[in-house]
Amino acid sequence: MFKRSARLTAAGIAVGTAFTLFGGAGAQAAPGTSQPAPSTVQSSPILQPNSNIRTGPGRSYRIYDTSGPEGASGVVKCYARGERVTAGGYTTDVWYQVTVHLPRATYYFVWAWGGNVNVGADPAPGVEVCSS
Repeated sequence: MFKRSARLTAAGIAVGTAFTLFGGAGAQAAPGTSQPAPSTVQSSPILQPNSNIRTGPGRSYRIYDTSGPEGASGVVKCYARGERVTAGGYTTDVWYQVTVHLPRATYYFVWAWGGNVNVGADPAPGVEVCSS
């Protein structure tokens, strides 16, 4: 019974944390951005654990931050074709522009490689191509 109670408590804490993060209190925008854009895909976590978020759709772009071992919640705004990457047996050139909520900051209009974004397919159904 203790294990189940501990799991339920952990789930409750996770939901409360996600709610707090989506509330936006104290959120920070990535440099050069102002507000989040509408989203078409949202999940928690949106990013796999230890995923880099970057300034553009490729590994040569600067890393803003890295999600922790729990991943990161957030929303997907759009996608673009960028650098083709193979990692963990998965290959794709799809990069998603996302809003990512980390415990230390919220980043708007940043990029994550498709293999690290929990959307099911690349490109994800219902996600539009990013406009230039």
